[in-house]
Amino acid sequence: MASKQNKIKRKFILNQIKLRNFIHVHDKIIGILLAVFVGAFVALAAISFRYLIQIVQSFAFGNAAENIFDFVESLQWWQILLSTTSGGLIISFIYFFFMRGNTAGAIAEVMEANELQNTKMPLKEGIFSAVTAAVALGTGSAAGREGPVVHLGATLTSWVSSRLHLSEKMCRTLFGCGVAAAISASFNAPIAGVFFALEVILGHYALHAFAPIVISSVTAAIITRIQFGDFPAFNIPNYQIASFYEFPAFLLLGAVSALVTIIFIKSIFFTEDIANKIPIPVWARPPLGGLAVGLIAIFCPFILGTGYGTTDAALKSIISIDLLLILIVAKIAATSISLAFRYGSGIFSPSILLGAVVGSAFGYVVTLASPEMASNYGLYAIVGMGAVSSAVLGAPISTILIIFELTGDYQITLALMAAVVSSNLITSHYLKATSFFHLQLKRRGKDLEGSRAKNLSRQILVKKIMTHDFATVGMDTDIERIKELIINLKYNNLFVLDDDFIIQGIITLSELREGYQNDVGPEDLTAGSICRRQTFHLSPTDTLEQAVYLFNQTGEERIAVISDDENAEIVGVLSQRNLLRAYNKVLIEAEEV
Repeated sequence: MASKQNKIKRKFILNQIKLRNFIHVHDKIIGILLAVFVGAFVALAAISFRYLIQIVQSFAFGNAAENIFDFVESLQWWQILLSTTSGGLIISFIYFFFMRGNTAGAIAEVMEANELQNTKMPLKEGIFSAVTAAVALGTGSAAGREGPVVHLGATLTSWVSSRLHLSEKMCRTLFGCGVAAAISASFNAPIAGVFFALEVILGHYALHAFAPIVISSVTAAIITRIQFGDFPAFNIPNYQIASFYEFPAFLLLGAVSALVTIIFIKSIFFTEDIANKIPIPVWARPPLGGLAVGLIAIFCPFILGTGYGTTDAALKSIISIDLLLILIVAKIAATSISLAFRYGSGIFSPSILLGAVVGSAFGYVVTLASPEMASNYGLYAIVGMGAVSSAVLGAPISTILIIFELTGDYQITLALMAAVVSSNLITSHYLKATSFFHLQLKRRGKDLEGSRAKNLSRQILVKKIMTHDFATVGMDTDIERIKELIINLKYNNLFVLDDDFIIQGIITLSELREGYQNDVGPEDLTAGSICRRQTFHLSPTDTLEQAVYLFNQTGEERIAVISDDENAEIVGVLSQRNLLRAYNKVLIEAEEV
């Protein structure tokens, strides 16, 4: 009987080994099939999200058309206020009963999940985030559509990965597939979807991830085109650059776009700080935000919704200069309120609209100043759209590719590159961050800028890698007692404490040997006289990154770890050897995924 059970057990183990070998050998094929599935899955989710917005909008405004620019002026003031405030109330209801975080997720949460949570995202939070975003946009929120779609795509992909129990490497690749598919489906721009996933979310261009992400993005684009037709997000006229002497103007537009971007981002955070000071529950903010957005929309209704219709009008040069200037102020205010009061979560669409309006207004001025040499100010709207949105998103490559896919014009892309570089350099230098999302996360105490290895090193705490190979002695301890502790009792590290139990130095075998080599007699040698001075320390909650910095600054081989409480006791020691072992492990993990 036992022999038969052993045979069954052995057969089961062999089958498991064969299955693992099959998966290992065919992992590329499996990865491609999963990429196709994720692309189709996310595309269908993005399509459903767009239809949900239209359904809500048809109830709120009596019209489901995406181009709200065509009918928004016919809305009554009470209809606008009723819609935005009611939308806020519905969102508050969802927050209170279904979402503990009281906020809808967007791109910042996707970046955080990738870096800090091994791509794990709760499905329930993702679904309800999408619902609240659809309600907000359908009722007139001045937030964006792409952020919620990216969040939804990443959430669904995370759920698929967890259900299939995939490796961390495969999970991260599929995570990028979901993001690429979401952008591809939103803009009908598969190339931009690929580079957005690699540039903004994954933060690298690893070859093992490139092919699946491309396949997923293309799959999403095909399904979206089957549903909505092969049309870009904006129908742009065939503009041409009038003269290459205009390029200084494009560089100047980049600088102006940077200024507007900085004001835009600062306004969002300023409004958020005000919202945090209002003595009401977080879940009750959306109706207040909806009311404020509605009041702005009474005077400037073109700020309502995703703003694609208004953006399209700016690109076609059919908005007057007076309205362009009003839109710059009104859109910044309305989007800041929408985001700060949890009445919507995306910033992609608002940054595109703002850029198009700024570029159009700038082009209008340039055309007046030099009508013979200046291009149509609709072309400047295209360039401004890329310059502002790239600086907000911290995605210059992706933004250039989006505009190129929308226009198909190489000359415009050259002008765009000049403006984008100018805008991004100025914005990142002033804000000390590469994107709005990094600033968002920094305000929450999560600094994700830098390489993946650097981000991983921020997750490892000193208490996980320190050892307890230490003892303590007083300043007056004689050298014979020190010798006994190090030689006989095998303590490699002796920390010397003063009368107040504050660390003054460290003694290792090297210090003991040097003490005996001095001309001073053994009876005159004490711990205080032979120790190597060390008045700095680490705490258990310091990160690996902080430890690396302190070791580099001091050149020490060992540093004491002291508790964070009021007792300030020595609880461990971190050696350079353990530090390097942990950091090498981080580097290997960063390369693998």
